Amino acid sequence: MRRADRQVWPRPEARAARRLVRRVPRVVDLDPLPPPPESGTTFAGRSFVLVDDGCGIALELGDLLERHGAQVRTPMDVDGPCDGLVHLAALRPGAAGVLPRAFAGIGRAVTGGLRWLVLASGAGGRFGHGFHGGGIGDPAPGAGLRGLARTIANEYPEALVRALDLDTEDTPRAIARRIMAELLAAESPVVVGHEGGLRHGLELLPAEPLGDGALDLGRDAVVLLTGVEHEVTARTALELARTTGCHIELMARAPEQDLRLEALAEHAASVRCHAGDARDPQAVRSVAENVHQTHRRLDGVIHAAALGETPRDLDRAYRAKLDGAAALAQAVRPDLGFFAVLCGLAGVRGDRGRAGDAAAEDACGTLAQLWRRRLRGRVLVAGLGPWPDGGTAPGGDEALIDPDAAAAALLREIARGDEPHVVLSGDVR
Repeated sequence: MRRADRQVWPRPEARAARRLVRRVPRVVDLDPLPPPPESGTTFAGRSFVLVDDGCGIALELGDLLERHGAQVRTPMDVDGPCDGLVHLAALRPGAAGVLPRAFAGIGRAVTGGLRWLVLASGAGGRFGHGFHGGGIGDPAPGAGLRGLARTIANEYPEALVRALDLDTEDTPRAIARRIMAELLAAESPVVVGHEGGLRHGLELLPAEPLGDGALDLGRDAVVLLTGVEHEVTARTALELARTTGCHIELMARAPEQDLRLEALAEHAASVRCHAGDARDPQAVRSVAENVHQTHRRLDGVIHAAALGETPRDLDRAYRAKLDGAAALAQAVRPDLGFFAVLCGLAGVRGDRGRAGDAAAEDACGTLAQLWRRRLRGRVLVAGLGPWPDGGTAPGGDEALIDPDAAAAALLREIARGDEPHVVLSGDVR
């Protein structure tokens, strides 16, 4: 995707906010759209690629588009330039995650002058919220598509961009008509869900701040923190040691460098450092296994990877954030007390120039719904930021976040909260 110009000169002075705002993604009701007309000229002479779902939706939608003047192809992947792209691969029966493999085709289409883009998922129209298992409504195949769509919409405001979550229990004809109605609706949110006849949005809404409360951990408890080269993770380790006195296991690319080991050792029952990259799935699995073998227990995990980093390659950026988290979620035992993944704000904001990060962070928020089915303890994906040196600027209603305040808020969220996906950002007031 197009890289954002990040130069700001003169650089503004900014102070970190110690007061944090707590927000939670909520499913909200949207007004229904009128049924699409059976024919017309809206897409006359336009070419559309419908990446096939294998269930008949692409065929039904292709018929509708052709009756509105479009030229339609239904390949299994993006096969060339087009004016409109409707990506239905996540709706295929038994589909695995379409990202990161779909980045290349979507990227070529977008940079080729795309006018219409629909990225479809099949999580039932409620974005995976309330998913209870089984094949129908599984959010995993479409994980990350919302974050990708938000970024593309910000980078290419001249294009109509939608991330549509659909109820695959509807008929192919009904689903095709819903997609067609969205293609004809110029003024709509980027993220829309269709649950039967209901139309939903997904908004980040303010939530009540949590009361004070420490984690219920004794000195014999064991907590693993990965990505401790990041300031907020290091501060969280120190706050955790100070408030609980538990055993602290650290994983960092440079484990002996600036990790406040003396301060940690003053409060923690023990401190050990493991050299390793939290972006590497095998590395995090090995560390988790080592901790189990040493202590015969693991009470909690706080995982951070690639915070504030933006590799140019979308596939690499996506895997850097997601793969380690997904590997840890499978490597730990189901009786883990808590499992927290730290992200930034790109997934909920759609930051320009950060499509890979945005998709990965959105995927983590989506997959939290699945991780909490396997893990019996607290599961949390926390979007934190923006950071003083994190590479992203505050939005209009945000201020830079203070790392100490973020660490305290994160531990409070683990101890007292119950939402799987929470965003903590600095308050401008």
